Amino acid sequence: MAASFRGRPIRSLRMRGRNDSGEENVPLDLSREPSENFREILQNVAKPHGVSNMRKLGHLNNFIKLLCSIGHREENFGFTYEEIIICLRLALLNEAKEVRAAGLRALRYLIRDTSVLQKVLRLQVDYLIARCIDIQQSNEGERTQALRLVRKIITVNAMLFPTSIANSLIAVGTDGLQERDRMVRAAIAIVCELALKNPEVVAKRGGLSTILKSVIDCQLSRINEALITTILHLLNHPRTRQYVRVDVELEVYFSDSCL
Repeated sequence: MAASFRGRPIRSLRMRGRNDSGEENVPLDLSREPSENFREILQNVAKPHGVSNMRKLGHLNNFIKLLCSIGHREENFGFTYEEIIICLRLALLNEAKEVRAAGLRALRYLIRDTSVLQKVLRLQVDYLIARCIDIQQSNEGERTQALRLVRKIITVNAMLFPTSIANSLIAVGTDGLQERDRMVRAAIAIVCELALKNPEVVAKRGGLSTILKSVIDCQLSRINEALITTILHLLNHPRTRQYVRVDVELEVYFSDSCL
């Protein structure tokens, strides 16, 4: 039987202040001025020393709670969007995968329209997002958050989609099966979604060839149907047909798939 102190197990005292993920429970007082809360959060996220990674994780999660509570009006932040993005960008450089994942999630909640997305891209955060996708396969939580952020970018404005992230997605889709990458199907699905909304960036990076190669490699008929439908949709419209002609030789792929 576990020892107790005043009727409470000792283990609960030892774990006090942390949740099951190891995140430190950082209090958030929503009755304070939002600018004060943002200042505290961003200062702790940006500090290079003196703040544990699990405490940074707690502050990043509080950032999302605060943002959901007060909305996206920049005048309530006490900071510009650029200043906030610069602080969140530091989280993507942290050595702890949990902090990087939380930083990606915070950025996903922050990007709500084209103007914010343009600021994110101007500060070259896309290269750090691509790095999170390319990172070791054991960091599934981080990579999942990166892919969710990528889909948010497509939803907000696919025409601004950066080639840096497109390269990473297509690389995972092309080589993922050989490397037993569990994210390969998710990456290919996102490439298909992007191809429908911004076929030029996909075609120029070789993504249409990756989609057709996946038809040959995949044995699941429902997935193959979605992949082929993407290509047929592009072929069906004069404006997008050019990208298929330039990027792939359909006869080669379909003849191989019938062997």
